[in-house]
Amino acid sequence: MSISDISVKKPVTLLMLLSIVVIFGFISLSRLSVDLFPDLEIPIIAVITQYSGAGPKEVEKTITKLIESTVSGVNNIDHISSTSREGTSTVLINFKWGANIESLTGDIREKLDIIKDALPDDAGVPMLFKFSPSMMPIMMLGLKAAGDADMEALYNLADEKIKTKFEQVSGIANVSVIGGLKKQIHVDVSKNRLQAYGLDINRITQLLYGENQNQAGGNVYEGVFKYVVRTVGEFKNLEDIGNIIVTTTRNNIPVKLKDLAEIKYGYDEESGIIRINQEDGLLIQLFKETGLNTVQTAKGAKKQLQELRETLPPGLDFEILFDSSDDINRAINGVVDAALQGTFFAVLILMLFLWNIRTVLIIGISIPTSIIVTFIAMYALGVNLNMISLSGLALGVGMMVDCSIVVLENIFHYRIKGLGRFSSAAKGANEVALAVSASTITTIVIFVPFLIVEGLVKEIFWDLALTVSISLLASLIVSITLIPMLSSKMMSMEENRLFKPAEEWFKAFFESFEKKYENLLRRALANKKKIVIGTLVPTFVIGGLILAFIGKEGFPQNDQGEFILNAAFPPGTRIEYTEAMTKNMEKEIKEITGSTLKIMSVQIKGGGMFAAFMGSADYKASIRVKLVPVTQRKIKVNEVIEQVRQRMQKYPAKITVRNQGGMMFGNSGGMFAIEIRGDELDSANKLAEEIKGVLKTIKGIREPEIEKDDQLPEISLAINRDLASKVGINALTIANAVKTGFGGKVSTTMKNDNGSDIDIIVRFRPSDRVSIDDIMSLCLPAPSGQLVPLASIINSEKTFSPTGINRKDSKRIINVNADIYGRAVDKVVKDAKEAIDKNVFIPRGFDLVYGGSYKDMQESFSDLRMAFLLALVLVYAVMASQFESLLAPFVVMFCVPFGAVGALIMTFIAGKTFSIISACGIVILVGIVINNGIILVDYMNQLMKEKIKPDEA
Repeated sequence: MSISDISVKKPVTLLMLLSIVVIFGFISLSRLSVDLFPDLEIPIIAVITQYSGAGPKEVEKTITKLIESTVSGVNNIDHISSTSREGTSTVLINFKWGANIESLTGDIREKLDIIKDALPDDAGVPMLFKFSPSMMPIMMLGLKAAGDADMEALYNLADEKIKTKFEQVSGIANVSVIGGLKKQIHVDVSKNRLQAYGLDINRITQLLYGENQNQAGGNVYEGVFKYVVRTVGEFKNLEDIGNIIVTTTRNNIPVKLKDLAEIKYGYDEESGIIRINQEDGLLIQLFKETGLNTVQTAKGAKKQLQELRETLPPGLDFEILFDSSDDINRAINGVVDAALQGTFFAVLILMLFLWNIRTVLIIGISIPTSIIVTFIAMYALGVNLNMISLSGLALGVGMMVDCSIVVLENIFHYRIKGLGRFSSAAKGANEVALAVSASTITTIVIFVPFLIVEGLVKEIFWDLALTVSISLLASLIVSITLIPMLSSKMMSMEENRLFKPAEEWFKAFFESFEKKYENLLRRALANKKKIVIGTLVPTFVIGGLILAFIGKEGFPQNDQGEFILNAAFPPGTRIEYTEAMTKNMEKEIKEITGSTLKIMSVQIKGGGMFAAFMGSADYKASIRVKLVPVTQRKIKVNEVIEQVRQRMQKYPAKITVRNQGGMMFGNSGGMFAIEIRGDELDSANKLAEEIKGVLKTIKGIREPEIEKDDQLPEISLAINRDLASKVGINALTIANAVKTGFGGKVSTTMKNDNGSDIDIIVRFRPSDRVSIDDIMSLCLPAPSGQLVPLASIINSEKTFSPTGINRKDSKRIINVNADIYGRAVDKVVKDAKEAIDKNVFIPRGFDLVYGGSYKDMQESFSDLRMAFLLALVLVYAVMASQFESLLAPFVVMFCVPFGAVGALIMTFIAGKTFSIISACGIVILVGIVINNGIILVDYMNQLMKEKIKPDEA
């Protein structure tokens, strides 16, 4: 007894099982997290370390090289790249695809813990970031102030109240506040007074730390009571700080800190500048906990935002700069709409051929049932609701109807012949069960290669492959269980008088079409060889021509209406100039975008992702622009970007403008990148300049820039070790004195009124740290007690140092990056390679490696070719097993070239490029095309078993 027979004979049992499945399905759906993309495990871990005030060379020497050598022993590393910038070390550890990132993160953290004491005292704790969508903030808010704002009060409001409120929202893991004026205590020491008492400035930092202590002192007893003794020495106010004794005079008169320094409140100079829609403000970033529902978390955050809005002082307001839940809802709604439209048209087509309301209703019940079963499996396998998985589900909706239609149509066929409800339901389902099972399995095995291949393709399309496969298996089970059962109870052969005229017209039309098709088919069967050759040859020729001419790219960019302008002014530019120029840029962007501008935000210095990956410096700025939705504007975002690029050429800065659409899967180095490898840096710099000049002549190339060691003006202090050793002063003492005196050092903290810590910064007063003369006139106490001027033991030189040092596998490299506009990536790279080979001499010992999105595209297409070949082999194996023939599968597989070339033709006509998405679509199309062929050939075989001639069958 088959499963279809059992379903027909025991409908109540099946109904109970179905009810349980539906209940579990809705429970699973309610527990599925919602995100824009799958939680990709891209095999890259970033180690980011802040070292405020340090130059690139110092960062490279004291932090980057140390981290590189420490983590190099971790397993499964593909390569290590790093960038050392002013104040920031970024080490990217690239692992092989398939590596266990969770385990490796723990290994790296253990190794970093070993070297934490070897890092400079002023360096921050190395932070680890895994490259996945979860590392990005789910929301970015701008807190703006109209007119002249008190930026200290604004920062305090954000840090003390707003941040705390958002951290209380369920699902929010971390909140960062960037910009404003962060309060500090500045101990501005008089150099002359300090030297008059024969002191070193680091003596001040040590005293402040030692005096600012609370410490337990044991216990004392009094009667039956036991008292804990505690010495309270923490600073309560500025007066406490000023009253600490630094030294004494010869007459034993105590010298207090306030006698040597001015102690006052000030602000953190590294806080950064934030503007929202051309008004001063703050940036607030919200990060969610991994694995939680982004939409629900963002909903809670927006509810809290509304409550906070009502309590803001006059003149303050929030702007939502970025909300990932909006993108998620928009993407998911689009996929759901597509799925509903697909379901509607499937039901409509079924109605046109069967003209039976009850049969259509049966299909209408089977589709949501299959989807509900899919939700259970998704929850069990840890697949969340995202654009990729829902696309798979939408794709599955179209495919899952196939099984149900084939079974239902065959049952309907036997009902027309006069069989009863139960007999026709069981016989109709059993007869095609093998065919629909084979066709479903054939479609499923198409997705198996996506689970086998390594790389970005697997990480992205894993969810799609799983959801399609699960939904198809669910639809197969439903088609051979629920469809027969419902047909035995609901199917009626009564004529529907309401649709009778339309039914008769359509049947007449289709019978006419059927006769023409039959005549055409008979003529084709009479000329088999001519038809095969006459169709296959042109198909392959057309396919080859299209592949030769159609442009190729990795992941297509979408018009999400967002772009980012990064500007780097000449190294050494003061922040006041950067701010003034950036304000002019804002005005021009406002003029270009006009009414299409929704939000514009600016960041100069400060923290966050901008500082981590762009480097925090006075001469760098980032402008983020968000336009109104594409439906509310006539101009495309790439056209706006082109206008901005043209307008920005007059500014004395390196400016790049990047479209943010589709950059989640892109390469951080831009759409086009050339990596120059070689040991001789001078030759490498010259080669990079030549390549940049050639790239400027290539059609489609925009903003070619050299990511190299741009020169930052600096004063180099060379220690004369012979002279220094004679007076007993070592290099560390000199370096610490200069660093503390001129750069400042956090010696300790003091509690604010609200309980938060305020950093106490020790440095020379502003008038004592202006020029090189101030450094050379600094005197340090020698062990003998005498004061030694720095000018007597060091030599100063004005020179230049790199703003950023790029390394790969412990060797320095230079990158030439560019954006691409108006042309396909492969065409641009082809022209660039030819032009470079023709016009640029590559010295011996140098190599050029083409990277960026081109490299991603090449690797992904290679994976997809392997997936396509594996899919064909697996499909052939399934069909050979079904037909018990080695030749019969080729009959069906001849459909593949026509389907693939048809997809290429439509891509070409639509003016689109051949992307990774297109290639995946063609691989999936193989399953759909073969699916139809299997059912057709299987039915032909059944007819031939009934002694019908092959041509007639």
